[in-house]
Amino acid sequence: MDGPEGVRGKEEAAPGREAGDAEEAGDGFQLVTHGKKKKRASGQEGGGAGSGAVLGAGSVGALTKDKGAAPGTKPKVPFHDPSIPRPQDVYKIRVDNYKPFEHVWLERSEDGTRPVHPLEKLPVEHFVDRNVPECEPVKPADIEDTPFTLVEDHKGLMELAKKLKSVTEFAISTRREDFIVDTLKLRIYIGLYLQEPFKDPTKRKVMHGVDRDIMWLQRDFHIYVCNLFDTGQASRVLQMERNSLEHLLLHFCGVTAKKEYQNADWRSRPLPEEMIKYAREDTHYLLYIYDLMKQRLQRESTPENDLLLEVHKRSNEICLQFYEKELLTDTSYLHIYGLQEHELNAKQLAVVAALHGWRDRIARQEDESTGYVLPNKALIEIAKQMPTDNGHLKRIVKSKYPFVESSLDEIIYTIWNALEYSYAFEGIAEQLKKERLEQLALKSVPASDETTILDAESDRSNIDPACQSSVAPSSTANVNVASDGGAGFMNETALISSIHLEDNTQTISSTKIFETLPGLTRPINKDALSNNRYQQELWEIQHLEDRQRILEGFQRRSFRVGAMWTTLDLLCFLTSSSLVG
Repeated sequence: MDGPEGVRGKEEAAPGREAGDAEEAGDGFQLVTHGKKKKRASGQEGGGAGSGAVLGAGSVGALTKDKGAAPGTKPKVPFHDPSIPRPQDVYKIRVDNYKPFEHVWLERSEDGTRPVHPLEKLPVEHFVDRNVPECEPVKPADIEDTPFTLVEDHKGLMELAKKLKSVTEFAISTRREDFIVDTLKLRIYIGLYLQEPFKDPTKRKVMHGVDRDIMWLQRDFHIYVCNLFDTGQASRVLQMERNSLEHLLLHFCGVTAKKEYQNADWRSRPLPEEMIKYAREDTHYLLYIYDLMKQRLQRESTPENDLLLEVHKRSNEICLQFYEKELLTDTSYLHIYGLQEHELNAKQLAVVAALHGWRDRIARQEDESTGYVLPNKALIEIAKQMPTDNGHLKRIVKSKYPFVESSLDEIIYTIWNALEYSYAFEGIAEQLKKERLEQLALKSVPASDETTILDAESDRSNIDPACQSSVAPSSTANVNVASDGGAGFMNETALISSIHLEDNTQTISSTKIFETLPGLTRPINKDALSNNRYQQELWEIQHLEDRQRILEGFQRRSFRVGAMWTTLDLLCFLTSSSLVG
């Protein structure tokens, strides 16, 4: 769930196809499945005669060359093999996707309100090593000539911890030996053995681009890092052409990393040799890169601009962050990657919010990635088309996503429900449209034309608040479903359990069992509403009676959700809905 959106986008296209295909997904990747080949909508076949890399669970044959491919082309790398069982099932990994995360191994502040990171007690200057030798650092031996240990059991983990405690700096690899740790098999033990060397402030940890890695170490292993040198931050301070590890490996070591393996299916056991080599390259050269970058940082520093200190400050700031479990809020849907690129109206935005809430609930319940349940791209496409029957929905998703396929009725109902309350999204849709137009206008202004930009900012600041687009008062409606023998029925009695007016929003709320329509409650700019809040609240009050009558009508009927929507149900639904008009 923590993977970058750009990486996740490639993975999201994969799940749920029929078994047997090795469908090429671009960049040399294949989705490995099992069964007959099926043609794509575009007419292309999923895997030609020579492309079939069929991977059994844990098979070493994961990486294969396309027999019909031209010489020199990359091997096709499967990035999702549905035949591999889930690691949490295989290794009995227990997770709680609802309870807030607790940093149980850390001390608490004096008032007990927050955890205290070990770094808080140490000044950043304590970690700056200005002992930079003038001679050129020694490049490490080739990977083939370096001892390597794949840590897969308690004994190996104990040996690794012992070796890390014996050195003054490490990048999981040391200057003499490479290590790869099976973090799935040893997940529950890694923190016990490795937290001490990672937390030890006397040992330098060299890592690259660790913003997400720090969160992962805390979440899965309760490991907190002290004395970090992030080569990614160093490349930014040095204003290098590119900041990726791939670029640093090529620039400093002359090594071309096979980054196509970054998105491979790393659940495969045993790991193929090509993937092991890629993983080793990620850390084998890091200490040497650190030596070269430290020299350059020291050389280019001035009394007024200490570059080495700046890298350590940035690295410390990353380490001091605390992992928090992602929570579903009323505005979470607004952070969906790519949402701002689409001009969605109020109805479409309401569907986005509702589907986002449904996806979050299923992902937590099933312990799956939200991108696997329903990718962002597919979610937005469903919202744009607003399907109202199963056939239309199936044509959009094309049976790619197992959880969608098994929840067609539920999703269709979620969309119907969202459309009923889409009026609450009109203000948000207008605000998003306004922000998008402002961004486009700023992009069209030449960067050198500072006067024009300043004038534009001045014009915006002088707009009368009463004329600005404001967020419409929000409302929330939740629907309950009581299960009876496995068949789901809507409990309309709980459709409206309370109606209340607050300071600047009106909320219709009810007990949450079946589905929440998130995104309907959003803080409102009181200044922007000062001149029109009365009219908006009056409009809401005038429609309360109609909505109450609709909901009371729902209470007298039963909509079958788990099985199907009958014609009578739909007629009653549409007839009641016409009261709003």
